Amino acid sequence: MPRTGPAILVGNHRSYFDIPAMIQMMRRTGRTGRILAKKELFDVPVVGALASALGGIPVDRAGGGQESFETAAVALAGGELVCLLPQGTIPRGAKFYDPVLKGRTGAARLAAATGAPVIPFGVWGSEKVWPRSSRLPRMLSLTDPPTVRVRVGPPVEVLGRSAAADTRRIMAAIVDCLPPRPARSGRPRRRRSGSPPPAAADAERHLSQRGTALRNGI
Repeated sequence: MPRTGPAILVGNHRSYFDIPAMIQMMRRTGRTGRILAKKELFDVPVVGALASALGGIPVDRAGGGQESFETAAVALAGGELVCLLPQGTIPRGAKFYDPVLKGRTGAARLAAATGAPVIPFGVWGSEKVWPRSSRLPRMLSLTDPPTVRVRVGPPVEVLGRSAAADTRRIMAAIVDCLPPRPARSGRPRRRRSGSPPPAAADAERHLSQRGTALRNGI
């Protein structure tokens, strides 16, 4: 992660605890950044206060997000870090285990408009601290606290010709920052028959194959 100058930080979204993890990630460089998040998140206890204190930028998705886009562009022009999660929201159900991440085009368009480098990162383990199903973080595991990890990757090449194509490259770079067998930890809710949803089972098989390929140097 660059220690000076503008940069767009992009990562995957697993939990409400992703924002504190992102804050710690930026602190390792001695920098803070402007975090873009849906405006509803700023109403969440603890997380909303942290995001606002760090100059968070609320995104009104119903209104198209143009105001937040312009605010982020101004921040980048001033040499700041801007951090966002292209998925927009925490995936639900089997999509949470999907090894192919899909994202909105905001980061790609912001990079094309400002020329700022796009730095991908992967976060995992945060769902053990604050899963989407919980109103508050789980703070009582004092004897065996969960570990949250963040890995930062090399800049993504953004060509600026197609926001959709650049977004696919960005999301693929985020996946490359994740472990072969994610910390896509936990298992999907099982059906009454005792078998996992087909989509989740397919995702786990894909992840297992990907992990084998990586170990073999493919």
